[in-house]
Amino acid sequence: MASVLLRRKEIGKEPFECRDSQTKIRLLHKISATMEACVAQTCASAATASSPAFLFTQLIKALLVAQCSITSQHDYPVDRTQEILDQNLNFDFIVAGGGSAGSVLANRLTENPDWRVLLVEQGDDPSLASDIPGFQSLLRRTHEDYNYKVEPSKYLCQGMKNRSCSWPAGKALGGSSVINAMIYVRGTKQDFDGWKDQGNDDWGYEDVLPYFLKIENYHPEVVAKHGDKFGTGGPLTLRPYNYSVSGAQDLLLEAAKELGIPVLDMLNTEKNIGFGKAYGALENGVRQNDAKAYLNPIRDRSNLYVMKSARVDSVVIAGKRATGVKVTLKSGRQVELKAQKEVIVSSGTLASPHILMLSGIGPREELERHNIDVVADLPVGKHLQNHLIWMGVYLTFLNKSAQASNSQENIILDKTYEYLLHRKGELSTGSGTDLLGFVNTKDPNAKYPNLQFHFVPVPQNQPMRAVELGKALNFVDDFISEMVQLNSECESIIFGTTLLHPKSEAQLKLKSTYPEDQIEIHTSYLDNQEDIDLMLEGLDIARDLLKTKPFKDLDAKLHRLNIAGCTAYPTDSREYWECNMRHTTATIYHPTGSCKMGPNSKDSVVDNNLRVHGVEGLRVIDASIMPEITSANIHATVLMIAEKGADMIKKEWTVKAEL
Repeated sequence: MASVLLRRKEIGKEPFECRDSQTKIRLLHKISATMEACVAQTCASAATASSPAFLFTQLIKALLVAQCSITSQHDYPVDRTQEILDQNLNFDFIVAGGGSAGSVLANRLTENPDWRVLLVEQGDDPSLASDIPGFQSLLRRTHEDYNYKVEPSKYLCQGMKNRSCSWPAGKALGGSSVINAMIYVRGTKQDFDGWKDQGNDDWGYEDVLPYFLKIENYHPEVVAKHGDKFGTGGPLTLRPYNYSVSGAQDLLLEAAKELGIPVLDMLNTEKNIGFGKAYGALENGVRQNDAKAYLNPIRDRSNLYVMKSARVDSVVIAGKRATGVKVTLKSGRQVELKAQKEVIVSSGTLASPHILMLSGIGPREELERHNIDVVADLPVGKHLQNHLIWMGVYLTFLNKSAQASNSQENIILDKTYEYLLHRKGELSTGSGTDLLGFVNTKDPNAKYPNLQFHFVPVPQNQPMRAVELGKALNFVDDFISEMVQLNSECESIIFGTTLLHPKSEAQLKLKSTYPEDQIEIHTSYLDNQEDIDLMLEGLDIARDLLKTKPFKDLDAKLHRLNIAGCTAYPTDSREYWECNMRHTTATIYHPTGSCKMGPNSKDSVVDNNLRVHGVEGLRVIDASIMPEITSANIHATVLMIAEKGADMIKKEWTVKAEL
């Protein structure tokens, strides 16, 4: 209310564009002063929040003190750790991990008022900064990111610091939905029918579609226009991103039309090939993470117990039955908590296998290497798949309208002012990354894609944008310096070719038996020539776009990055681009498959009901169970898996209660 009154008194009818910098600064200071009391009462963490970039410091502070109109810590359930310990409580279900899948499970299982459900999360409530969509890449390597490191490889990440890819993973209630790009894409019919064909009954497209619909809260007009294949009234609000950076999206769409590539007005339809803008998990310029969607509405349910800043170290197993979990609290104290019905591990593709292996569930040779008693010899940590994104292809052109004289401080101030007062502009969205492309380079008449494109516009004379991207990708400093220099000379669109189904896989191994030691990620990506050839076919699409009239009119070029290890190769040669690929290809953090679902224990970890083979009372429900990675961003699929998994649990235990 205070911000509304201030807006009426101070802004009047004068348009935003007419205000000089000093006027904007004075208004931000007044907003800050007006909201100070609210901050003290509802967001104690705001006082300790900081920005990774110096230029953002004061402006982020202004956003923080206006937080009453953005978010509140009271959106999330309270931490009931002390109550649990004092009363020595037992539970019907324990959910290990409060990320995307865990948030869904906590919501759906507590719908039964007779079930006491414990949700254990190593992180805390999502920060205010995470609510601001435009800050997504600034959240890397913060306290909300586990920041997993991949073991160095000679095949990729050669341009990263220490030649190691960084695999982000969200560390907060809501998990990776707190730090991701908010993109909601389901995948294709072929993906889920393929799961079913591998022996996973009830996981075909028609089986999983009702659970996607259950998640979704599209505008009713979407359903009116496109039919009942889109859901309304679900927990997750889905809206269009409302900002386009420098017209880059329109440029790409016009070029696609000229090439005969379909332009899709909606993704998630039966049309899987084409360029189109995704819907995102956001509302009124604010991120809608999964804790906000699934836990906020039930924060007062008496049968929901949440432990925050608590790490699940292992599952307690008696004989061949899971009976509870061992948890290390923030204080360092370890406690054992009991589950009368089931333990559900939902800690994600990297942490769930870690917990299982420390519990004696995993490959015999790996467990025996660390002197861990083998409870179940299963291929935990194997079949790890991920989407790779090549971030070294730049389409560049001169933007004559870019104002070189406009200081970086003024640009940031304008963005912040527009967001704070109107919830619009670049900070209200994913900075233009919602435009996606899906193509099949092998067959122009194919129904399903083999490559996806993520387009990242980098407006001219905005060096902080280049620095932000470079640091998010863990590029070496020399590479970031080149990105900044290029940004002063021209506008760029990073043509992020994404390999949807890599032939190469990764594997997880234990570093030690200490739960605090992160699991080792061993990759072999780009050691397969088919994968390299297919990524290079994506480069051919970029070349074709440059031949279209929209790009020709701008005299756009394919830029050669000065990469130290690639200087010997001729410009635009296959050798140069393959070298470029090995230096600039990274994960788009879609890891899946490390606890693969399948009908037998030789090559899978869980059955089609997500129960761990050979262990009673234990399930895994998260991205790690995917038999094959989907042909799209995986967030929507993770929610679907959790919705379906919760339904399975409820039906099974309802039947048991009736016997």
